[in-house]
Amino acid sequence: MSGFDNTSFTVRVVSATTTLTNNDYVLSVEAPAANVTVNLPAVASVQPGRTYIIKRDGTATQTVTLDGAGSETINGATTRAVGAAGTAGACVIISDGGEWHVIGSY
Repeated sequence: MSGFDNTSFTVRVVSATTTLTNNDYVLSVEAPAANVTVNLPAVASVQPGRTYIIKRDGTATQTVTLDGAGSETINGATTRAVGAAGTAGACVIISDGGEWHVIGSY
């Protein structure tokens, strides 16, 4: 759900490095001119169970990388690639209140 209400999912499209906010739900990385880093908010700043979907389009030849805040991890690693360059991909992550976990990816 969005950060604004409980009736819709918010979708934001980017083509450059960005930081996820409490109002994001789906982040679509489309046609970046350079590698893109998606910075995750600090786990302590979001409620446990907070979910984000990060997707990349198939035309992007650059990398899309998730980066935990500071030394926070995503499945035990400080970064995670979203798909492979030149292919569509997506990653669904969720906070347990202490770290980020991948619950689905392709």
